[in-house]
Amino acid sequence: MKKLTYLLTVLFIFGCADLDLSPTDMISEEAVKKDPRLVEAFLTKIYANAVFEPNEVGSMKGQERLTDAVVGAEYTLMAPWQNAVKASYNIPTSSGAHNNLNRWHYGNIRSCNEIIDILNNASFDPQTIQQQIAEAKFLRAWMYLDMTKRYGGMPLELSAKSVDSTVDELMIPRSTLQATYDQIISDLDAGIADLPGTALYGKATKWAAYALKSRAALYAARIAKYHPQSSNGLTSIPSGSSGGYYAMALASANAVIDGGKHPLHTGSNKETTYGEIFYKVKGISEVIFSEEYNTALGKTHAWSGYALPDGFKAGWGSNMHMYLASDARFEYQDGSPGNKHHAKFNNKTWFDIEEVIYKKDPRYLASLFTPEDIFQGREVWFHDKSVGAGTKLGRAGNVVPSRAPGRNRNRGGRLIQKRVHPDVEFPAFGTDDVDYIVLRTGEQYLNGSEAAFELGNMAQAKSLLNTIRARVGMPAKTDVTLDLIKNERFVELYAENHRYWDLRTWRDAQAELHLVTKFGSKWYRRRSDGMYKAKKWKWNFSQNTPFLPKMYWLPYGTNRMAQNPNLIENPGY
Repeated sequence: MKKLTYLLTVLFIFGCADLDLSPTDMISEEAVKKDPRLVEAFLTKIYANAVFEPNEVGSMKGQERLTDAVVGAEYTLMAPWQNAVKASYNIPTSSGAHNNLNRWHYGNIRSCNEIIDILNNASFDPQTIQQQIAEAKFLRAWMYLDMTKRYGGMPLELSAKSVDSTVDELMIPRSTLQATYDQIISDLDAGIADLPGTALYGKATKWAAYALKSRAALYAARIAKYHPQSSNGLTSIPSGSSGGYYAMALASANAVIDGGKHPLHTGSNKETTYGEIFYKVKGISEVIFSEEYNTALGKTHAWSGYALPDGFKAGWGSNMHMYLASDARFEYQDGSPGNKHHAKFNNKTWFDIEEVIYKKDPRYLASLFTPEDIFQGREVWFHDKSVGAGTKLGRAGNVVPSRAPGRNRNRGGRLIQKRVHPDVEFPAFGTDDVDYIVLRTGEQYLNGSEAAFELGNMAQAKSLLNTIRARVGMPAKTDVTLDLIKNERFVELYAENHRYWDLRTWRDAQAELHLVTKFGSKWYRRRSDGMYKAKKWKWNFSQNTPFLPKMYWLPYGTNRMAQNPNLIENPGY
């Protein structure tokens, strides 16, 4: 077996006698076999390289992580040169997809395989060995799912190849999409069996394995039901398999819910309670698994730097602008449609902002900065102009500027607030340490509701859906449809990097995204009484977002095809 990290470099300048010395800055495989602490250190490295927060790459710190929401048309960004915007209008070719959408985890998967191989021959406590193997398999499952949702069936590398392996052993062909999903589920079943059943923070547990299994099985079920069959099975799953995968998704979601270790986070103030899930994170009961950030260790990000409106940050900001179509998805607190006031956006009708904005779903109010939102004790301004005469003060009692700051008013009329910590004032760009939620129980209720619906269990589908609505005080639905479930997923999981992959696995992306005209809002405030009028308008980028049928699967690309001649490219490339 190859050595894990024992890299022997022969330096002839030391003479032959020095070849008998062991390196002092490397660890031998034999040492790892005897010490669970060394295994833990190696697993920590795998966690660090697993890319749990989407698009955690790029030269501009954290900017690429916005891609999933932009290509999924949840919101757009400030400038057309930003790579997420470029990715939204890129059509993949035989050369490959836009870099922001690609993911290739095989180096880190190899590390998982290496540590699994070593642990299978380890000599310390057997229970610890099984738990660490399960942890490595959880990480391997995460990375395979991150790739298979992009490319379809993957080459399944499940053991570390030796440096002297034959070409045939190294050039692994693609497995079918079903085999890939089944391997992911098998690895997660190992996690369910052997990972701890306690609620740990930042580490894989039995509940994280259940939650990820629910997501993976739901994706597989959707593909089996809604995607056309391919001749080779690389981009399809037999339609007869959908029921089994839906049943897995439901059972796994129920296991998390019924396990009781991660109950929904609740409180009397529905808006505050929902919002603090995303900026407190640690200590929030429903967070099952998260990526940790730590200022002292130098691991930070720039979410607030992009999100905070003009007037509440230094430098960059006001970057993530909501579309009017996204606004429409959030109902009012009485359950009425979220777009019921959009007809007033005609640049003529004056209306009360309290009725139009501040009676919407608490999740809307927690997730967005909106006109005159009170944040850190003062208003966030969005209006393009104050008109007329008068001195009506803002919602927080402050004097109203003639115009809002430029970066607040030049796109969508609303900005993303989710995950911004309200107690941190004027943070320096790139110094955020709010953790990123990878898995939470709110998603499990929605996974379960959809799976129950598809299995014909309408009572359970409705109960799970209404539980997630009741958490924020929204009225119960008397009937349940797939469209209602889809809309609830949009609202509950908004800006959490789910939407794009939901559209792709449902096979809804072409209808929802392809060349759909996108609008924002411009606001005007009347000085005399604080009433508003608005108009719909579109900006000159992210307008022509294409989504062609071939784009449900990204290309492997000519470079990867050349490296492994046993690969088969996806259709259309």
